[in-house]
Amino acid sequence: MKAQVPTLSPGAASARIDETGEDEGGIQWHVEVNHPEGEEGDVEWTVKARDEGGLDRARKTVEEAIEHAKTMTHIGFLTMPDRSLFPRIVGSRGSNVSRLRAETGTDITVSREDSLIVIVGESYFSLRA
Repeated sequence: MKAQVPTLSPGAASARIDETGEDEGGIQWHVEVNHPEGEEGDVEWTVKARDEGGLDRARKTVEEAIEHAKTMTHIGFLTMPDRSLFPRIVGSRGSNVSRLRAETGTDITVSREDSLIVIVGESYFSLRA
């Protein structure tokens, strides 16, 4: 799946994160196949709930999450030189991340401990912040 990226007006500045160049400023973007040699087998889950209805909802949520994870074929790692650049990617109150999640179906995790943003999605995706 390739994300639809809005066209910028002529002369508008852009911050490409899917291309490398001479002037990267410490920004690194790396995409690889997600779990190419993943281990097959069973995993035991323990789910607790207050009642049978809650247990059924929890079971359904876990099953849907597992099926969704199976479709995620690639993982991208965006490493920034420092966290001060995160607002350009994340957007006001997470608006850019929310939009990218909705448009591409990717799972996006913004690290709280380091300067890493992890993007997991189907096939190849291209992002523009």
